Amino acid sequence: MNVLILSETLWPEGSGGELATYLYTRLLIENDVDVKLAISSASNHFKAWSELLIYKIPVLGHGKYAIIPMFKKLGELFEWSDVVCCTDFFQIIPLIKRAFKRPVVVHMHSYFPACPVGSLYNFKEKSICESDGRNCVSCIWYYERGCLKSSKQALASMLLNSTVGRHFLNFLKLADALVFVSRAQKDLFIKHASNFSIQSHVIYNPLPKLSHAPLQGNDLGYFGGLNPLKGFHILLKAWLKVHHKHQARIYATKMGRLANLESLKKIGITPYGRLDESLYEDVYSKVKAVIFPSIWQEPLPYVVSETLLRGRLLIASRVGGVPETAEGLKGTFIIEPNDANSLTDALDQVLSIDRSEASELGLKNREGILRKFDNHKSVNELIKVFERVIG
Repeated sequence: MNVLILSETLWPEGSGGELATYLYTRLLIENDVDVKLAISSASNHFKAWSELLIYKIPVLGHGKYAIIPMFKKLGELFEWSDVVCCTDFFQIIPLIKRAFKRPVVVHMHSYFPACPVGSLYNFKEKSICESDGRNCVSCIWYYERGCLKSSKQALASMLLNSTVGRHFLNFLKLADALVFVSRAQKDLFIKHASNFSIQSHVIYNPLPKLSHAPLQGNDLGYFGGLNPLKGFHILLKAWLKVHHKHQARIYATKMGRLANLESLKKIGITPYGRLDESLYEDVYSKVKAVIFPSIWQEPLPYVVSETLLRGRLLIASRVGGVPETAEGLKGTFIIEPNDANSLTDALDQVLSIDRSEASELGLKNREGILRKFDNHKSVNELIKVFERVIG
């Protein structure tokens, strides 16, 4: 079987979707599937992919609104493929289907295009977006400004997403199958995508190969950065209520312009930018629990899986695929999103657990997630989807 994967970029760039693509590619190759990758990113440091030939797609523009000119090599890749797996570039689906007659499987890692910004979160109401009476323009503005975009950038996003963006759902409807990464994601997406009858599957993303990290500290970790959907503002409210009662710090990563901010350090938060692998390992050794206060319905966040695999306690919002990953494990504390009081209580409880008990509970978390998920099952289910659409 020949599988062509289309992706804007590759791990370690991007986020969870790119990591899932990397893990699936490895697993597909191990199962004797011939895989080729085509991307638009100009990065030259994809070391993890060094033995694989990666084809660069020339595009006009950036992101989901990029124009993809047809060129000889891309046509050859489509002709070579038995099935095309898209993680991005939904705008090219009509060409693949009509000109090259190839089946298309789309791997869904967000709620786009059912939602223009991919979150289905109503910033004004602080809740899941309702399928009727949506005000996408308002949400786009709140989201872009919350991500510290300029007014000009936010207006441009509003214009594109509320006009051109409406066509992407029609592109998606031409696909032969969709693969969602959690039951919660599939249910919410289909609820918001009108007249949607595409063959859809839920296949949990593979787990990365991470070993248990010995615990050497009593601090906490937050790895979500400043994106307003990640809930740092909720964590800050809760932390201000408890930090004076405990001898502990929060190590916070992806903090952008707030990295090394002295006022955060004064309240026990050590902010970083993006960490390289060695520094990340050092931070993990110091934290006995990871805080995941996300406020949107995250499909299947890898930070949750990594926390459990590393053998750490977890405080996480009950959003999206989080319960499917972590609920029922003894070392997890599931709270309602956007609830600073519940997060305060969970922080108090976790900070009161001594290191030996935290280590024991963390090991149970690791054992629990390894029982719940099976990489061989995930890749075999994906191969079956490919075989089904190929016919």
